Amino acid sequence: MPGSNDVDLAEPAEQPLELILARNLISIVSVAAVLVDVDGGIVFFNDAAADIAGQRFEETGALSPDELSTRYGPLDSDGHPVPLDELPLNIAVRESRPAYGRFWIRADSGLLEVEAAALPLVGPAGYHGAVVVFWPLGDGAPR
Repeated sequence: MPGSNDVDLAEPAEQPLELILARNLISIVSVAAVLVDVDGGIVFFNDAAADIAGQRFEETGALSPDELSTRYGPLDSDGHPVPLDELPLNIAVRESRPAYGRFWIRADSGLLEVEAAALPLVGPAGYHGAVVVFWPLGDGAPR
C-alpha cells in the first residue's frame, strides 16, 4: 500500500535528477539501501533491503515516516522506538551531512540489529533526500 509521501520515480521529468540517479545506483549495489525524500519518507529500496524486509518495493510502495516506524522501527536495544529525529536518514536530510547509527529493525525474520550510514543528496536546488545503506550485525540472526 503506497504511503503518503509517494514519489513516482517512473516520471523522471518531474523528479530531481539526484533522486533519479540515486535510484539507479542503489538498484545495482548488493548492500541493502533505501532512498529517502526530503520529508524522510522512503521512496525506493533495493532488492537487498527487500530480502531483509520480506517485501519488495513494488509490493509496499513509498512509505511515510510514520509508516516506516510502524512497520520496521527502528528500535533501541530495549525494543523502544528510536525518535525519528535521531535516525541517520533524518540527520543527513536535516543537516546535509553524513550520519551513522546502530539500532534494531523489524525484519521479516524478527528483530535484527543493524548499522546504517546515510548520505545526503544535495543538488543545485538544495536538498533532495538521502541514500541510506544498512547491514546486519553479528551473525545476522534475528533475536
